[in-house]
Amino acid sequence: MNPIKFSIVIPTYNRASLIAKTLKSVLEQDYPHSEILVIDDGSTDSTQEIVENIQSLKIQYYKIPNGERAKARNFGIQKATGDFITFLDSDDILYPHHFSTAQNLISNHPNDVFFSLAYEVVDTSGKVLHIYHQRKGDLNAQLITGNHLSCIGVFIKCDILLKNLFNEERNLSGTEDYELWLRLASQYRIIYNNVVTSAIVNHESRSVLSFEEKKLVDRMVILENALQQNTSVLQFYKSSGIQTIMAHSWLYVSLHLAMSKKTKPAIQYLLKAGFMKWNLFFTRKALAIIKKILVG
Repeated sequence: MNPIKFSIVIPTYNRASLIAKTLKSVLEQDYPHSEILVIDDGSTDSTQEIVENIQSLKIQYYKIPNGERAKARNFGIQKATGDFITFLDSDDILYPHHFSTAQNLISNHPNDVFFSLAYEVVDTSGKVLHIYHQRKGDLNAQLITGNHLSCIGVFIKCDILLKNLFNEERNLSGTEDYELWLRLASQYRIIYNNVVTSAIVNHESRSVLSFEEKKLVDRMVILENALQQNTSVLQFYKSSGIQTIMAHSWLYVSLHLAMSKKTKPAIQYLLKAGFMKWNLFFTRKALAIIKKILVG
């Protein structure tokens, strides 16, 4: 059999100060069969110069008009020539065994198409803040309680992704990966292991750390509409599952508003989540929100 070829799609926007480290981590993999597609989503800084100064035949650089991450990722998917596609944000890093670990997992499950490796969150000094490596059970079912996959460490067969692209609705940005994972999980089982092979780098300018109430709310409304309109999602998760997804989504909104010290709307969306799924009031996340609201 021919070795599995991986295509890694890296969308980027004004990450000139960070992308070189990201690309270095991809080039230092201990598994050689890969290509790197950098999709520049209309950067106005020196991203292009930084990428083009890295001497590697593996790297393909494309610059497109700004359209947000989903559009950039879809562009990369359509340019990819690998057997499996994976994604990496341009401020995160891979560890050297990322591709080899994926290759072993995929080879052991030749009839599956949807895979996930574990990851951790680190600060800019490399200190580990969180590790997402204690997953167990049925991840397909567990996705109703939140995006346990994130967008790092996911590997999907190329022909499957070409038929299931990211939702390019701009106001969904930040939740577009979760919406796609739910669509795919309603059709294909998620094969995973708990080997940590990559890291999300938590830095001050990280885009997902910006919380505007209207944008967060709009994202969740668009998410619900997309799920309600998808036949396979409705059949797999049922109406009760979608209600649980949305209850946890409103809890997510509440948490991030509480973190931004927007107390009144944080309480509003905490109550909204609880009224949809009353037992959420007793979860660790809800208690963390309440503590954040009370203590500040």
